[in-house]
Amino acid sequence: MASVWQNNKLLRKWEQKNFKRIANGDFNYNLAFPLEDPLVIEISKYMNIKKEYVYVGAGSSQFIAAIVGLKCWNKIFLSEIEFSLYKRTANLAEKKIINIRGITTDEFINDLKKIKSSENDLLCISSPRWFSGEMFTKKQIKEILDIFNGTLIIDEAYVDYSDNEKGMLDLCLKNERIILLRTFSKKFLASGYRTGYMITKKEIVGMRNTIIPPHSVSSYSERFFCELLKDDKILSAFIETREYIKQNRNLIYNELHNESQIKIIKSSANFISIIFDDKNLMEEVYENLNDLAGIQKFDEVVPFIKIWVNNEKFSNVVVDRIKEILK
Repeated sequence: MASVWQNNKLLRKWEQKNFKRIANGDFNYNLAFPLEDPLVIEISKYMNIKKEYVYVGAGSSQFIAAIVGLKCWNKIFLSEIEFSLYKRTANLAEKKIINIRGITTDEFINDLKKIKSSENDLLCISSPRWFSGEMFTKKQIKEILDIFNGTLIIDEAYVDYSDNEKGMLDLCLKNERIILLRTFSKKFLASGYRTGYMITKKEIVGMRNTIIPPHSVSSYSERFFCELLKDDKILSAFIETREYIKQNRNLIYNELHNESQIKIIKSSANFISIIFDDKNLMEEVYENLNDLAGIQKFDEVVPFIKIWVNNEKFSNVVVDRIKEILK
């Protein structure tokens, strides 16, 4: 079953058309003046924000490693169900980790209320969440900032698949305690380019030199996204592709959310997760799906299957196979 990326010939033609010009090898990546980085400038124009608030790095993972590992943090607060790189980085930096429980965003906030924090602590969340695709509301983020006394990372890798693509940008530009992480790998279905960006008003000494060593983002990736951000036609094509994925994600949710044997939280990402109380049932469903691309199984904290959404045919096959097991 072909992927959305493979089916979108316009996007692939754009890459092929621009390849020679982008890969000509004369990209001037001047480390002495990181604020003059062409991609920093293009992102600041695209987002309509000051370039001083923009940092470019090799995907979200480079920012996670750089920020979480900083010496200034006393404790790292993490969602108990979260992208494991946060926990691995905190462990490598020998940080004290505080796990916050909660399958839903409301449950997460209620558990956060029980734990004391200081201004030297770091809280890492994703919105939409890596686990379920559920998105924190602006009201919830404001509540978190009232509860939590330290700095807040909001990983918005999947925000372009939500109904609020600005995410928490407005709050970030008003509050120096917020760090936003974004990535082009989800926005443009281009994970192989390993390029993301961070937005924050928080002043972190030496951060640009930490994020932009000689082996950070490749010159090809930098030029690729500089050109892409200026091309309205291809940007419109990506919007159409993301809307298509959202429709097929919602198809799965609408068909399965009333099934009593499973739980689905409404997703704002390019995936949807099926949560199980019965681990044996999860195994049975997984066995009936695992020949499809984009099916993952997790059971460390709560048993769930993560389904990376593809085309309409894929969504219908997933729904039919799950319903077959749940009869």
